[in-house]
Parts: sequence; C-alpha cells; structure tokens
Amino acid sequence: MSTPQLIPVRIRPFPAWPQPVTEARQRLLSAFDSGHWWQSGQGAAEELEAHLAADHRASACVAVANGTVALEVALRALGIGAGDEVLVPATTFVSTASSVLAVGAQPIPVDVREETWCVDPTAAETSVSHRTRALIVVHLAGQPADLDAARALCDRHGLALIEDSAQATSACWRGARVGTVGDLTTFSFQAGKLLPGGDGGAVLIRSDATLARRVELIANCGRPRGSGAYAFEEVGTNARISEFAAAVVLAHLPGYEELWRIRDRHAAELAERLRVLDPDLVVGTDPAVTRHDHYMVLLRLPARVLARGLTNAAAAAALGADGIPASVMYPPWAAVPSFGAGAAWTPVAAAAGKAGLWLHHRLLLDDDVADDVTRAMARILEDHGA
Repeated sequence: MSTPQLIPVRIRPFPAWPQPVTEARQRLLSAFDSGHWWQSGQGAAEELEAHLAADHRASACVAVANGTVALEVALRALGIGAGDEVLVPATTFVSTASSVLAVGAQPIPVDVREETWCVDPTAAETSVSHRTRALIVVHLAGQPADLDAARALCDRHGLALIEDSAQATSACWRGARVGTVGDLTTFSFQAGKLLPGGDGGAVLIRSDATLARRVELIANCGRPRGSGAYAFEEVGTNARISEFAAAVVLAHLPGYEELWRIRDRHAAELAERLRVLDPDLVVGTDPAVTRHDHYMVLLRLPARVLARGLTNAAAAAALGADGIPASVMYPPWAAVPSFGAGAAWTPVAAAAGKAGLWLHHRLLLDDDVADDVTRAMARILEDHGA
C-alpha cells in the first residue's frame, strides 16, 4: 500500500524580488535620455554616492560596479598586497576572502560566534600576526558584527577595519548605522540584495580625505573622475558603476523603510513561533544590535535531529517541497575547493555550514510566512523524531 502524499504546506508563491518599482522604469528612461551613460559628475551615480555618504555620516562614498570589486578597491586603497594578511570571518560569502587573494594578500580564516555566526573578536585577536594589515567584519544576514570589539582590536594592533555590509544596508549597532565605525565600508546592490540595482556596489570612507581620493582614483583607472587627461596618479582599474544600475538603486530608496518594517515585524513573529518548536532553531541576535536588516533568516537544525541523520541539504529540500524556498548555509570559505585550506581551525563555522539553513528576505514580505515556515519545520522535526 503506497504512502499517501502530504499536501504541501504552501502552494502560493512568495513575493518576487526585486519588487516591481514604477520609479525604476522612470529613472532608467531618464538616465537613457540624459545621454550620460557613465559617471559624468552630475548623474545617478553621484546622487547615490551623496545619499549613502549622508545616510551613514561618512566623508565620502564611491559607487562601483559590484560588491566584490568594492572590497578589492578598498583593500588596494589601504595599500594591502603581497606579503600581507587580512583577517576574514570563516562564515561569509566567498567574495569576502577571494577579494583578498585578488590583491595578492592572504586571507586568514577567523572563527565565528556560536550565538550569531558573526566574527568572534577573541578568535580574531589570536589570529593577528606581524603580517596582519586589516580585519574585515561581515554583517551577516543583516546583523551587525560586534563593532565595539572589532574597533578596539584594530586600534590595539594598528589594523584597518573594513565593514563588509553587502547584507546590511541600514542595520545599527548600539544605535549607530553600519558604516560609521570602520575605516572603509563596502556595499552590494546585486539583484537579490536589500537595495537592488541588478548589480553595483559602493565604498564608504568614514573620514580620511586622502583615503577617499585613493578609492576614487583606483576605481576610475587611476585618474580623477571627470578628467579626460591622459594622466594617471594611481595604478587603477575600471570599477565604475553604470548610470543604469545607480538609477535602479535610487528608485528603491523611497520604499526601503516600509519594506524594512514589514520584514522586521514578520521576522519577529517567525522567530517567536519557531522557538516554540526548539529554542535554538533560530540563530540569535546580539543584544547590542538595535536594528537588524533581515537580509536572511538564519536557522540551525537541532543537534538531536542531525544525530538522526538529517542533513541541512535534506532539510532544505523538504522545505522546498513544502513550498518554502530554503538554502544551506555557507560552509567555511577555507574549505571551498578553490581555497583548499580546510576548516579544522574554525569549528563553529564548520558546524554552522552543516547545521545551517537560510531563507531569503523576500519570504518576510508575506503575511503568512510565520505560519507556513513553522508548519513546514514542524513536519521536518516530527519526521525525524524530534
């Protein structure tokens, strides 16, 4: 006798992302009609830079082609290269580490905190060597890393602090926006991000005018923006954002706050419901985080379920079959074959890569997300005797 097929928890699709924004079409046409299809000194790119600098109380901002190149430009502007080491959280998208390799330096994996999966400052302290030049903190899934401890560590050892804010646009640590503590902060406007532009990125400079000029020069082939002279002050690259990408990002700014309020409300409801199933099912938030951007919902499969043979890949597939799109958490970047360094010295990150799941922020735009995800997760736990 065949086993009856369960009806999926959810059949209706979740909201699409990026959201259709009427203003995006208008801004794209405006950029097209302007005739200025690249950074002209008075277009969408400069408007975006001005907004980000003001919003984060920074001295300057340089918009670039994507979040990965933003990290590379930031590292090059700091003079980091061959023979240098950069501390990188073991749990992050691979670009955080690959950008260090791209400038000729060596990324050093640093373990993360069990509670939040953001960088562990104690582990970072023990990883500092005479070659260390910088610490990159990652605001994972929209949650700021411990910026107090990171700043203090960098000040003690004379290191530069870079905030990788690809997954956090407006998050706050003790009331201060991300981007207000690091020497440099990088953003991503890739299509799945909270501020989508199709692609694009930015480098935020907190206060150093000399550093700001280096960022601008490096991102613009080595010469000042607007200059047509064949004169180059730095060995740079073409990292400029397109006017069209900048225009799309700008179009999403007016509606950002309302979408954040929806995400914040639904994330709280979902966390409350899931913790009834298991208190450790939702990855925690540091009490010093006063605003979480909720780029992802991070979930952790209970140890008792993993002990029964369930993998996070199988759990993600089961959630998908129930109409809940889910992905497995990043493994430690050092264990990725192209790095080949292994992950034995980052046990918390390794465990996160095996137990972790993440849900994209678009799910949080649906009023039924808390009910649907909880029901689907309850099925998984029940099926595995938990």
